[in-house]
Amino acid sequence: MQIKNHYLKKACTWLLPFTCILCSHPSKRNQDLCDPCLESLPRLKQGCLCCAIPLAFSPTGLLCGQCIQKTPPFDVTHALFSYELPITKLILELKFTQALANARLLGELLATEILQTWYKTKPLPQAIIPIPLHPTRLKERGFNQALEIARPVSKILNLPINRTDCHRNKLTTPQSTLLAAERHKNVKGAFNLTGNFTGQHVVVIDDVITTGSTMTEFCKVLRQHGAQRIDVWCCARVG
Repeated sequence: MQIKNHYLKKACTWLLPFTCILCSHPSKRNQDLCDPCLESLPRLKQGCLCCAIPLAFSPTGLLCGQCIQKTPPFDVTHALFSYELPITKLILELKFTQALANARLLGELLATEILQTWYKTKPLPQAIIPIPLHPTRLKERGFNQALEIARPVSKILNLPINRTDCHRNKLTTPQSTLLAAERHKNVKGAFNLTGNFTGQHVVVIDDVITTGSTMTEFCKVLRQHGAQRIDVWCCARVG
Protein backbone atom coordinates (compact mmCIF):
# COMPACT_ATOMS: atom_id res chain seq x y z
CA MET A 1 0.00 0.00 0.00
CA GLN A 2 2.84 2.39 0.83
CA ILE A 3 4.48 1.75 -2.56
CA LYS A 4 1.15 2.34 -4.34
CA ASN A 5 0.67 5.64 -2.49
CA HIS A 6 4.20 6.62 -3.45
CA TYR A 7 3.50 6.24 -7.18
CA LEU A 8 0.13 7.96 -6.86
CA LYS A 9 1.76 10.96 -5.21
CA LYS A 10 4.50 10.93 -7.86
CA ALA A 11 1.92 11.00 -10.68
CA CYS A 12 0.08 13.91 -9.05
CA THR A 13 3.23 16.04 -8.96
CA TRP A 14 3.30 16.02 -12.76
CA LEU A 15 -0.42 16.81 -13.22
CA LEU A 16 -1.02 19.71 -10.84
CA PRO A 17 -0.47 23.34 -11.96
CA PHE A 18 2.74 25.05 -10.91
CA THR A 19 2.49 26.47 -7.40
CA CYS A 20 5.41 27.67 -5.32
CA ILE A 21 6.32 25.00 -2.79
CA LEU A 22 7.57 27.59 -0.32
CA CYS A 23 4.97 30.37 -0.37
CA SER A 24 2.02 28.60 -2.06
CA HIS A 25 1.59 31.43 -4.58
CA PRO A 26 1.18 30.68 -8.30
CA SER A 27 4.50 30.35 -10.10
CA LYS A 28 5.11 31.89 -13.52
CA ARG A 29 8.32 29.94 -14.02
CA ASN A 30 6.83 26.59 -15.17
CA GLN A 31 8.29 25.28 -11.96
CA ASP A 32 7.05 24.82 -8.40
CA LEU A 33 9.04 27.84 -7.22
CA CYS A 34 8.32 31.53 -7.75
CA ASP A 35 10.98 34.10 -8.64
CA PRO A 36 11.13 35.81 -5.19
CA CYS A 37 11.55 32.46 -3.39
CA LEU A 38 14.16 31.35 -5.92
CA GLU A 39 16.19 34.48 -5.24
CA SER A 40 15.98 33.92 -1.49
CA LEU A 41 17.49 30.41 -1.54
CA PRO A 42 20.83 30.04 0.31
CA ARG A 43 23.21 29.41 -2.58
CA LEU A 44 26.57 27.97 -1.62
CA LYS A 45 28.81 30.74 -2.86
CA GLN A 46 32.22 29.42 -1.93
CA GLY A 47 33.37 25.96 -0.98
CA CYS A 48 36.30 23.58 -1.04
CA LEU A 49 37.08 22.60 -4.62
CA CYS A 50 37.05 18.92 -3.70
CA CYS A 51 34.46 18.37 -0.93
CA ALA A 52 32.47 21.65 -1.22
CA ILE A 53 32.56 22.40 2.51
CA PRO A 54 31.93 26.16 2.85
CA LEU A 55 35.09 28.24 3.14
CA ALA A 56 35.07 31.68 4.71
CA PHE A 57 37.16 34.49 3.24
CA SER A 58 39.05 32.24 0.83
CA PRO A 59 39.58 32.60 -2.92
CA THR A 60 37.57 30.31 -5.15
CA GLY A 61 39.34 27.09 -6.05
CA LEU A 62 41.11 26.36 -2.77
CA LEU A 63 41.04 23.06 -0.91
CA CYS A 64 40.07 22.75 2.73
CA GLY A 65 42.60 21.51 5.27
CA GLN A 66 41.06 18.05 5.47
CA CYS A 67 41.25 17.49 1.70
CA ILE A 68 44.85 18.71 1.68
CA GLN A 69 45.80 16.24 4.41
CA LYS A 70 43.95 13.29 2.89
CA THR A 71 42.77 13.29 -0.72
CA PRO A 72 39.15 12.05 -0.96
CA PRO A 73 38.28 9.21 -3.37
CA PHE A 74 36.21 11.63 -5.51
CA ASP A 75 37.56 14.38 -7.76
CA VAL A 76 35.17 17.27 -7.24
CA THR A 77 31.98 18.09 -5.37
CA HIS A 78 29.36 20.55 -6.58
CA ALA A 79 26.83 21.58 -3.94
CA LEU A 80 24.01 23.92 -4.87
CA PHE A 81 22.90 25.21 -1.47
CA SER A 82 23.98 25.59 2.13
CA TYR A 83 22.02 23.28 4.41
CA GLU A 84 19.81 25.91 6.01
CA LEU A 85 16.22 27.05 5.74
CA PRO A 86 14.27 26.70 3.54
CA ILE A 87 16.42 23.97 1.94
CA THR A 88 16.34 21.93 5.15
CA LYS A 89 12.55 22.08 5.02
CA LEU A 90 12.44 20.86 1.41
CA ILE A 91 14.79 17.94 2.06
CA LEU A 92 13.18 16.81 5.31
CA GLU A 93 9.71 16.97 3.78
CA LEU A 94 10.96 14.90 0.86
CA LYS A 95 12.47 12.23 3.08
CA PHE A 96 9.80 11.91 5.73
CA THR A 97 6.50 13.03 4.17
CA GLN A 98 6.98 11.76 0.60
CA ALA A 99 6.93 15.30 -0.83
CA LEU A 100 8.10 14.13 -4.25
CA ALA A 101 7.48 17.52 -5.85
CA ASN A 102 10.44 18.69 -3.77
CA ALA A 103 12.67 16.09 -5.43
CA ARG A 104 11.59 17.21 -8.87
CA LEU A 105 12.26 20.85 -8.01
CA LEU A 106 15.67 20.17 -6.47
CA GLY A 107 16.65 18.03 -9.45
CA GLU A 108 15.60 20.75 -11.90
CA LEU A 109 17.56 23.38 -9.99
CA LEU A 110 20.61 21.10 -9.98
CA ALA A 111 20.34 20.50 -13.72
CA THR A 112 20.10 24.23 -14.43
CA GLU A 113 23.26 24.94 -12.44
CA ILE A 114 25.07 22.03 -14.09
CA LEU A 115 24.32 23.29 -17.59
CA GLN A 116 24.72 27.02 -16.96
CA THR A 117 27.70 27.02 -14.58
CA TRP A 118 29.41 23.87 -13.38
CA TYR A 119 29.76 22.09 -16.75
CA LYS A 120 29.28 24.96 -19.15
CA THR A 121 32.76 24.46 -20.59
CA LYS A 122 33.58 20.87 -19.67
CA PRO A 123 32.19 17.43 -20.55
CA LEU A 124 29.45 15.83 -18.51
CA PRO A 125 29.97 12.47 -16.80
CA GLN A 126 28.89 9.31 -18.59
CA ALA A 127 26.34 8.16 -16.00
CA ILE A 128 24.54 9.20 -12.81
CA ILE A 129 24.68 7.00 -9.72
CA PRO A 130 22.27 7.84 -6.88
CA ILE A 131 23.56 6.86 -3.43
CA PRO A 132 21.75 3.55 -2.80
CA LEU A 133 19.49 2.83 0.16
CA HIS A 134 19.44 -0.46 2.05
CA PRO A 135 16.41 -2.58 1.00
CA THR A 136 14.95 -2.33 4.52
CA ARG A 137 15.18 1.47 4.50
CA LEU A 138 13.82 1.56 0.96
CA LYS A 139 10.81 -0.51 2.02
CA GLU A 140 10.18 1.75 5.01
CA ARG A 141 10.41 4.99 3.02
CA GLY A 142 8.94 3.72 -0.24
CA PHE A 143 11.52 5.47 -2.41
CA ASN A 144 15.15 6.56 -2.59
CA GLN A 145 15.31 10.35 -2.36
CA ALA A 146 18.66 10.45 -4.20
CA LEU A 147 17.13 8.54 -7.12
CA GLU A 148 14.09 10.83 -7.19
CA ILE A 149 16.36 13.88 -7.37
CA ALA A 150 18.44 12.20 -10.08
CA ARG A 151 15.42 11.53 -12.33
CA PRO A 152 14.84 15.13 -13.56
CA VAL A 153 18.61 15.65 -13.79
CA SER A 154 18.86 12.57 -16.01
CA LYS A 155 15.99 13.73 -18.19
CA ILE A 156 17.25 17.29 -18.67
CA LEU A 157 20.90 16.31 -19.25
CA ASN A 158 20.07 13.15 -21.20
CA LEU A 159 22.32 11.06 -18.96
CA PRO A 160 21.59 7.45 -17.97
CA ILE A 161 21.01 6.51 -14.34
CA ASN A 162 22.84 3.42 -13.10
CA ARG A 163 20.53 2.02 -10.44
CA THR A 164 21.32 -1.69 -10.77
CA ASP A 165 25.06 -2.06 -10.15
CA CYS A 166 25.36 -0.36 -6.76
CA HIS A 167 23.94 -1.76 -3.54
CA ARG A 168 23.81 -0.95 0.14
CA ASN A 169 24.32 -4.28 1.90
CA LYS A 170 24.61 -3.05 5.48
CA LEU A 171 21.69 -1.58 7.41
CA THR A 172 23.40 1.29 9.18
CA THR A 173 22.26 3.55 11.98
CA PRO A 174 20.98 6.84 10.49
CA GLN A 175 24.02 9.11 10.17
CA SER A 176 22.08 12.09 11.52
CA THR A 177 21.88 10.39 14.93
CA LEU A 178 25.64 9.89 15.27
CA LEU A 179 28.58 12.08 16.21
CA ALA A 180 31.00 12.95 13.42
CA ALA A 181 33.64 10.56 14.79
CA GLU A 182 31.16 7.65 14.70
CA ARG A 183 29.92 8.14 11.15
CA HIS A 184 32.93 6.71 9.29
CA LYS A 185 32.80 3.47 11.30
CA ASN A 186 29.04 3.27 10.81
CA VAL A 187 29.23 3.17 6.98
CA LYS A 188 32.43 1.14 6.62
CA GLY A 189 31.71 -1.84 4.39
CA ALA A 190 28.15 -0.66 3.75
CA PHE A 191 28.31 -0.75 -0.07
CA ASN A 192 28.74 -3.43 -2.69
CA LEU A 193 29.11 -3.00 -6.46
CA THR A 194 28.34 -5.64 -9.05
CA GLY A 195 29.25 -3.63 -12.16
CA ASN A 196 32.54 -2.84 -13.84
CA PHE A 197 33.32 0.89 -13.90
CA THR A 198 36.81 0.65 -15.40
CA GLY A 199 37.76 3.88 -17.15
CA GLN A 200 34.38 5.51 -16.58
CA HIS A 201 33.62 9.10 -15.61
CA VAL A 202 30.61 8.93 -13.30
CA VAL A 203 28.76 11.28 -10.98
CA VAL A 204 27.25 10.35 -7.63
CA ILE A 205 24.11 12.20 -6.52
CA ASP A 206 22.80 12.66 -2.98
CA ASP A 207 20.41 15.07 -1.32
CA VAL A 208 22.72 16.43 1.37
CA ILE A 209 26.33 15.92 2.46
CA THR A 210 27.04 16.38 6.15
CA THR A 211 30.48 15.09 7.18
CA GLY A 212 31.00 13.29 3.87
CA SER A 213 31.54 9.87 5.48
CA THR A 214 28.86 8.12 3.42
CA MET A 215 29.99 9.68 0.15
CA THR A 216 33.64 8.90 0.90
CA GLU A 217 32.92 5.24 1.62
CA PHE A 218 30.77 4.82 -1.47
CA CYS A 219 33.26 6.53 -3.80
CA LYS A 220 36.08 4.46 -2.33
CA VAL A 221 34.26 1.33 -3.51
CA LEU A 222 33.67 2.92 -6.92
CA ARG A 223 37.42 3.52 -7.23
CA GLN A 224 38.08 -0.10 -6.33
CA HIS A 225 35.82 -1.10 -9.21
CA GLY A 226 37.75 0.96 -11.73
CA ALA A 227 36.04 4.36 -11.89
CA GLN A 228 38.53 6.77 -13.44
CA ARG A 229 36.84 10.03 -12.45
CA ILE A 230 34.14 10.54 -9.83
CA ASP A 231 32.21 13.79 -9.53
CA VAL A 232 29.70 14.46 -6.77
CA TRP A 233 26.52 16.51 -7.08
CA CYS A 234 24.38 17.31 -4.06
CA CYS A 235 21.55 19.67 -3.30
CA ALA A 236 22.99 20.91 -0.01
CA ARG A 237 26.22 20.92 1.96
CA VAL A 238 26.48 21.22 5.73
CA GLY A 239 29.10 23.70 6.84
